[in-house]
Amino acid sequence: MIDISQEWVEETKRNIRTKSSGANEEVKGLIKACLKDLEIAGVYVMDADDPLVRQAVKIYCRGNYGYDENTERFREAYVALKDAMALCGDYGRDDGE
Repeated sequence: MIDISQEWVEETKRNIRTKSSGANEEVKGLIKACLKDLEIAGVYVMDADDPLVRQAVKIYCRGNYGYDENTERFREAYVALKDAMALCGDYGRDDGE
């Protein structure tokens, strides 16, 4: 599994507009959940710095953290991006894993 750096957690916290240090573990859990959801869809993340992966995580977290009136919109956007990544062929497994 991809290493989730503190920098990634902080970047995600800024995106979901929280500064609470108490949110670190929840945000890290959301990042892990997003990566697992991508894997289930056939998107195998090899690079934590891939811009589409970062965007998927941001959208996933916006749709699943807190109570925002746009939650459903973010969830739909995440599903659309996840489906596009799964279909494009660039995120398949290498070496027959």
